[in-house]
Amino acid sequence: MTDPLLPGDPRRVGAYELLTRLGEGGQGSVYLGRDPQGREVAVKLLHARLSRDPDARRRFVRELEVAERVSGFCTARVLDADIQGDQPYIVSEYVRGPSLTDLVRTEGPMDAGALLRLAIGTATALAAIHRAGIVHRDFKPPNVLIGQGGPRVIDFGIARALDSSAITMTSQIVGTPAYMAPEQVAGGAIGPAADVFAWGGTMLFAATGRLPFGGDSIPAVMHRVLNAEADVSVLPGPLAQLVGACLAKDPQRRPSSSDVLFRLLGMVGAEMPAGADPLERGATLVTTAITVDLPHAPPPPQLSQTAPPQSPPKRAPNRKPLMIGLPVALVALSIAVPTAIINLPTDGDGRGGSGATGIVKVGVMGPMTGDVAAFGTSALANARLAADEYNKTNPPARVQVVSLDTRGKPEIAASVARAAAGEGLAAVVGPILSGETQRAMPILEAATIPSVSPSAAAGLLSTQGWKHWHTMVPDVEEAVGALAALAGRTSGTAKVAVVEDEVVEPGKEGSRTAANMFTTRVQAAPYSKQVVRVSMRLPKLPRDGDYSATVKKLRDSKADAVFYGGFYDSAGPLVKQARAAGFTGRFYLSDGSFDKTFIQRAGSSAAEGAVLTCPCLDISTGTTGMPKTFGDYLARYAKANNGQKPGASGPEAYDAMTAILAAVKAGKRTGTEINGYLHDINVPGVTQRIRFKEQGQLTDSVSYAYQVRDGAFTFLGDSRTAVVR
Repeated sequence: MTDPLLPGDPRRVGAYELLTRLGEGGQGSVYLGRDPQGREVAVKLLHARLSRDPDARRRFVRELEVAERVSGFCTARVLDADIQGDQPYIVSEYVRGPSLTDLVRTEGPMDAGALLRLAIGTATALAAIHRAGIVHRDFKPPNVLIGQGGPRVIDFGIARALDSSAITMTSQIVGTPAYMAPEQVAGGAIGPAADVFAWGGTMLFAATGRLPFGGDSIPAVMHRVLNAEADVSVLPGPLAQLVGACLAKDPQRRPSSSDVLFRLLGMVGAEMPAGADPLERGATLVTTAITVDLPHAPPPPQLSQTAPPQSPPKRAPNRKPLMIGLPVALVALSIAVPTAIINLPTDGDGRGGSGATGIVKVGVMGPMTGDVAAFGTSALANARLAADEYNKTNPPARVQVVSLDTRGKPEIAASVARAAAGEGLAAVVGPILSGETQRAMPILEAATIPSVSPSAAAGLLSTQGWKHWHTMVPDVEEAVGALAALAGRTSGTAKVAVVEDEVVEPGKEGSRTAANMFTTRVQAAPYSKQVVRVSMRLPKLPRDGDYSATVKKLRDSKADAVFYGGFYDSAGPLVKQARAAGFTGRFYLSDGSFDKTFIQRAGSSAAEGAVLTCPCLDISTGTTGMPKTFGDYLARYAKANNGQKPGASGPEAYDAMTAILAAVKAGKRTGTEINGYLHDINVPGVTQRIRFKEQGQLTDSVSYAYQVRDGAFTFLGDSRTAVVR
């Protein structure tokens, strides 16, 4: 249902004509609009009073950055946005069709086939949303639209973006108490598990037409959410068990959204070839009729308890690997991968120490073979060095390293993780790459095997709700924020041009995200600068392409500095042509350009003075100004490896193993014990101090600054104190 525009409503926003009102909340209004091609769109406009609030704008930008990463699987896709105007807005796909609430109230509860189609579509949407680092926070039947192409989830993350203050209990209770998770009612942290709980309640509503915890007074509903079990017996057997698991009071007991999707695909017998993306399979299935006979069965005993739940434990309980309970579709992804065990000597001649009373196995998971093997072998060599040094101290328990080769292929990472669980590993250094982390961590999590990755940046991975994942590097937002602060405090910089790729290639979406992040940070006090956005359409061959149009925009902007978040293959020729055209402003680049190829393609003279930040200590730049502890580490590595220097992410891998070894030295032997120790660890590393937040990120992560001087990258030190000349 739509309403006419009010007298104070705008008739046009940007290129979009506004036709009618679709809804309004405390933070913004949503309109049915029409784009220049005549297509219907939904336009969400931030209230004018919030558009003048810098904090509200920054949250709006941050949420948009993440929302743009959602691939559109069973969601209303974000099509366009303006974050710089007087009233920021977001344009998304308009889904013509009733909400799930209206459909059920009009046509009654869904049958088994329609229910499964709904379940797969909405689980696909949640998995895509969570993969993109978004927590929906208000998943419910009114936010599920039933269009011709199947269900579409709307308003993911936007409510959080528009909030002008932290989420409060009152703001979450109004209107949707029956779909709130217990931790929301209790005022606790809200993560992806809360969306899974809401998904379970939504499925019950679709099957019965009734609210899962009643619809009377808010206090009564809240009491039932906290203390009563929803009746899932009305659902078909397998679906009843799945929904019951999703409605567990303890968020740690609920399956993840990706696990939910895997189990649903298994219920309908959907084939999952190795390497297939379950989101694509789920999105395909909802466009077809699903007719599957699911017999009713009572829920498992543990789902019918009525006693009030105990307080959720802060750490996951100690339990054996849940190999039997893995979803059928997930098992279909398995590929046999050999696992090599490397025994490390306790002292130089290979003899075990007399004090050794046990062996603790620690894996190193990453590409040991294949195109990106340098990352895995570097991590393995550094983990070996740290473990060898530890073993030579004659400890009560020796450490044995297990090499887990993912071959750089995320699609086999899950089977590698299962092999790790079968080897009885206590911890893992890795996974090395973000893609393999997404596939491996659910397995390691179920097996209570803690992981410390040397190179998988926090960002989206820290939003998955994993209790056993840790990383030694900051995410892109921290690194770009550090670069923006560095640019902001550099004298002579008053106006900054931010170059944004007009068309982003798959796998390079980070350039646009970085542009938004840099814009927000460089405008923030105390380094507030004037910012002008410059769009750039990359040529098909960036190395030899023509950047004259972009260079003209830069010259016309009269900016003192330029930020570009793309890779070296486009940054190099852009800088080269800008300098040739007489542009003198300083270039600030993301770590995507932190490669000697950038200097080669720009030319030494053109690249001179360019500044970058990187969440890494790169010794290819030399060691001048680096911490003494790092220099000592380099000497030890060279002695143990025939004079060689550590490779990419090598120092971070050494620190990752150092963290695990600290737990073993403290007497921790099992994965649960080591994970608990990592929760409270506070020890020095060679790259930075090792302390972790609850979500696995470093507490005080450091990005390092580099500048091109005399044709090479020069280390400037901690970006928080670095000085650009």
